Amino acid sequence: MGEEGIDRLTPQEVKARLDEGDNVAVVDVRKASVYARRHIAGAICLPITDLQSSLDELPSGKLLIFY
Repeated sequence: MGEEGIDRLTPQEVKARLDEGDNVAVVDVRKASVYARRHIAGAICLPITDLQSSLDELPSGKLLIFY
């Protein structure tokens, strides 16, 4: 486990969790314009600048993977 209880996952580990149907949600913290060009299928667009004010919009009870 990394700093402050944050795990760092490799891209392969993220893919494996998504493929296994783990109870996960992927959150893309890049600008919406970048998200619109390309993103992980099913990812939630929540720019890092809006993250703190939008925490209540994140799904509860799921492992959250931020990128």
